[in-house]
Amino acid sequence: MKSIAQLLLLLTTFVLLSGASCDKFEKGEGITGVWRCRENYQGTKFRSYNLSIDRYTQLDSSTYVIYNLYNLGLDVETYVQLRDTVFTVLNTNSDSYFITGRGVWHRYGQTIDWEYSVSGQVNDPFVSAVFDRP
Repeated sequence: MKSIAQLLLLLTTFVLLSGASCDKFEKGEGITGVWRCRENYQGTKFRSYNLSIDRYTQLDSSTYVIYNLYNLGLDVETYVQLRDTVFTVLNTNSDSYFITGRGVWHRYGQTIDWEYSVSGQVNDPFVSAVFDRP
C-alpha cells in the first residue's frame, strides 16, 4: 500500500510539473517591452541604447513595431513581421529613413540578433545589433 501511495505521489508531482508551461515563450510573449540595443554601425562605431517593441495588430498577429531603432527616436516606428524565429523589416512610418533587414529571435536566451541597413537622411549599408533585456 505504501508503494502505491508513493507511486501516486510521484505521478501527481509529474503531472503538476508537466502542466507548468513556458507561456512567456509561446505566441510571441516575451518579445514586447524594453530592450537594450548594442549596435555596430558606420563601419567601426559602437553604441548602446534602449528601444521598445510592441505588438502591431493593425496588420496581423505576427507584426510588431519597434520604437527608436537605429537610435532615431520614439517618433520613428519600424514595422517588423515574425515568422517562426525570424523577424523581417517591413517598413517605417518615416519618409526620411528607410530600413531593411532581418533579425533572429533566440527565445530561451531572450536575445535578437539583427542585420539591417539604413538609408535616407543617413547612409549605413550594414548595421549589426544585438537586442537583449536591460
